[in-house]
Amino acid sequence: MNVSQFSLLAGILLAAILGALPPLLGRWSDRQLHLFVAFGAGVFLGAVFFHLVPETITEQSDLWTYFMLLNGFMIVLFVERVLVRHQHHDCDDEAEHRHQVVGISAFIGLSIHSLLAGFALGAGFVVPSVALVIFLAIITHKSVAAFSLATVFRLSKTPLRRSIVLLSIFALCTPVGALLSLLILNSLQEYHFSIPTALASGTFIYVATMDLLPEAFHDVRKRLATFVAMSAGILIMLFIALLGA
Repeated sequence: MNVSQFSLLAGILLAAILGALPPLLGRWSDRQLHLFVAFGAGVFLGAVFFHLVPETITEQSDLWTYFMLLNGFMIVLFVERVLVRHQHHDCDDEAEHRHQVVGISAFIGLSIHSLLAGFALGAGFVVPSVALVIFLAIITHKSVAAFSLATVFRLSKTPLRRSIVLLSIFALCTPVGALLSLLILNSLQEYHFSIPTALASGTFIYVATMDLLPEAFHDVRKRLATFVAMSAGILIMLFIALLGA
C-alpha cells in the first residue's frame, strides 16, 4: 500500500469519526434525531442511484451484475431478519426496545455495507482509473452513515461507552475491507470491479429502505418534514453527481 492509498483510508476513517460526534455529544430532541435519520436514508438512496449503480453498470451491465446487487440486499436481509431479529421479537411493543433493535440491525447492516464498500475501494486501488470515484462515493456518505448510526444509538439510549465501541468498529470496517480486498484482487481484471460495487449497492438499498426509513417515518407527526429531510439527502447526492459529471 502506497502513501496515497493510506491517505484515502485515513480520510474515510476520519469522516466516520467526525460524523458520529454530533449525535453523541450534542443535545438533540427525539424529533430532530428522526429527521437526521431521514436525511441519512436519502443520502444512502442517492449514493446508490447516482453513484454506485451507474459506476457498476458502466463497468459490467449484465444479468450477473444485477444478481450480485440483489445478493447484497439479500445478505443483509438474512443476517438481520433471520439471524438477529428473531431474538428480539418480544420487545417490539416498546419504543425504546424497538429503537434498540433498529440500532443493532443498522449496525450490522452498515458494517456489512462498509466492508463491501471497502472491498470496492480495494478494487479501485487495483484499477486506479476508478479509485477516486469510489473514494468520493464512500466518503460522501460515510460521515452521514456514522451520524445516522450514532443517532439511532441515542434514540435507543445505548450507553456512551458501548456506542463508542460499536461506532469504532463501524469506522474501521471500510479500511479493513479495502486492505482485505487488496490481498485477493491484485490478480483480477477490471471486469471484476462490478461485483463488490454491486454488492455494496444492494446493502445500501437494504439499510435505507428496511432500517432507516421505517425508523424515520414511524412517528405519525410531521411526516412531511421527514419526507423533505429525506429528499434533501437525495438532492445533495444528485448535486455531487452533477459536479462530477
